[in-house]
Amino acid sequence: MMFRMRAIRRLFAGFLFTGTATVAHAQGANGDSLIARVRRLGESGSAAAGRTLADSALGAAKEGSSAYADALFARASVAESPDAARKDYLRIVVDYSASPRAEFSLLRLAQMELARGDRVSARDYLRRLALEHPEGPSSAEGAYWLGRMMLDEGAVASACASLAEAKQRVAPENVELANQINYYSQPCAAAAQHAADSARADSAAKVMRADSLARADSIVKAKVAAKKKVTVAPAKAAPKKAPAEKTSPPAASSAAKSGWTAQVGAYDSADEADRLAKRLKDRGYETRVSPGKPFRVRIGWYVRRDDAVALVAKLKEAKIDAFVVEAEKP
Repeated sequence: MMFRMRAIRRLFAGFLFTGTATVAHAQGANGDSLIARVRRLGESGSAAAGRTLADSALGAAKEGSSAYADALFARASVAESPDAARKDYLRIVVDYSASPRAEFSLLRLAQMELARGDRVSARDYLRRLALEHPEGPSSAEGAYWLGRMMLDEGAVASACASLAEAKQRVAPENVELANQINYYSQPCAAAAQHAADSARADSAAKVMRADSLARADSIVKAKVAAKKKVTVAPAKAAPKKAPAEKTSPPAASSAAKSGWTAQVGAYDSADEADRLAKRLKDRGYETRVSPGKPFRVRIGWYVRRDDAVALVAKLKEAKIDAFVVEAEKP
């Protein structure tokens, strides 16, 4: 897809002796105009006769007049060498910048610089063309060539923007230029899709990073809060069981009968109870799950009920719902 300088040189090898559709369209239907007649002579192989006619018109025209700029442009189109053509085009751009020929001279100069490999000068002429003649008849062709240059340089986004502008400005009757614009715009659809995919991926990554940071911050805050709390009194050790058959229930102690604890949840599912117990343990609480349905999640084991009440108050300060219940038997 990317054009190369050798291809450009081949494309413009006969440029000095031929006209283009853009210039022909700009001249209108006046086939007897000087530029049209000189161009026809060049296209028919009589470039020398065309130069003679242009020189005659230059001798008859007054310097500074639009007729003089027309004669310069006509002579440049059939110039004997690229340097001679460049000289006439440059004079139009510098001395006759208000002439309609200045716009097309800038385009010609850009094309000639591309043909000889001077991309910097070519880009300068094309940008000047876009700046000074944004609505001119050559604006589509100028945007097209600028897009091709940037595409070759790997600046796909800028190239596609320029080619899109060219597509918008090209005249309906200029089918050849429209086809060229469409051909070189082929990578733009893939580039646009890639940009959209990248934007979505970047957005998803940002959301994931934000979520991860929020969770990490929450964990850190929970650990700091847990350290500031009074350490929960450990549960009283259950009395040692006397040797007995496995089916025999353990004997209940008097302390166990009068024990108190803080209950934070009760579930029909042991997995749900275990998950809550683990989260509370991660926050620094000595948590246990009672056997059998409902599976109760409890913290602490106290002889005095007041101690259990104090624990519930501290848990509520930590945004943990709890209430005092009689502790289960060991």
